[in-house]
Amino acid sequence: MVQDEHVATIEAVYSTLKKRGIAFTSISTTQLGDIEGVDIVITVGGDGTVLATSHFTTNIPILAVKSFKESVGHFCAATKADLERYIDGITKGTLRPIWLSRLKIRIDGKELKELALNDVLFAHASPASTTRYRIRIGKTAEVQRSSGVWIASAAGSSAAISAAGGRRLPLTSRRIQYLVREPYPSRSSYQLTKGVLKEGNGISITSLIEHGVVYIDGSHIQYPALPGTTVEIRGDGAPLKIYWKPRRLF
Repeated sequence: MVQDEHVATIEAVYSTLKKRGIAFTSISTTQLGDIEGVDIVITVGGDGTVLATSHFTTNIPILAVKSFKESVGHFCAATKADLERYIDGITKGTLRPIWLSRLKIRIDGKELKELALNDVLFAHASPASTTRYRIRIGKTAEVQRSSGVWIASAAGSSAAISAAGGRRLPLTSRRIQYLVREPYPSRSSYQLTKGVLKEGNGISITSLIEHGVVYIDGSHIQYPALPGTTVEIRGDGAPLKIYWKPRRLF
């Protein structure tokens, strides 16, 4: 059973840390707040757990342990089977984290506290309704109608934006990309439908609908975007430190 597998993985984490005399505190993702005063955060679950946790940490590295076989586990380095080797590699210093760039979001000039590890989606609150907006990249701007706009980091380029026809980027790249979902035909073809931006460049979207929504890393974090609201996304958010899968397990 899936739940049994998850519980067994949690117990394996507890056992591994206790055997090595490593002090720890356990909380659920629903109890998360700003994470401070610890050396490492260990998540147990799948990518959703990593994404939720990433919004509360900046300089503290994450080791993600996959506990569900059904999970893609893109951000998960360890499993129950090799957990001890990862913990030992971290404590001995033979395994070091990598840095993943994150998206910084501003709404009408106000910077949001959340940094997007995967992506940002601007769309109508109803998936059956048309999304209208003005999109701007550099000096080029145009009004569009579509099903919404994805903006993804390099780490998120293998997720939803890839399934929608985007391009996979090197994991540690600091470039971002955008993709317009199902652009509505117009008299003149749109110029800004997809692309990878140069490092340091951003994208802005001005809502032209009553029920626009900004979704951050999925559906759990949402911000309304009323008519005239401008959303700016850049790839210069504080990066996330995370332990990755080495070519050989030390």
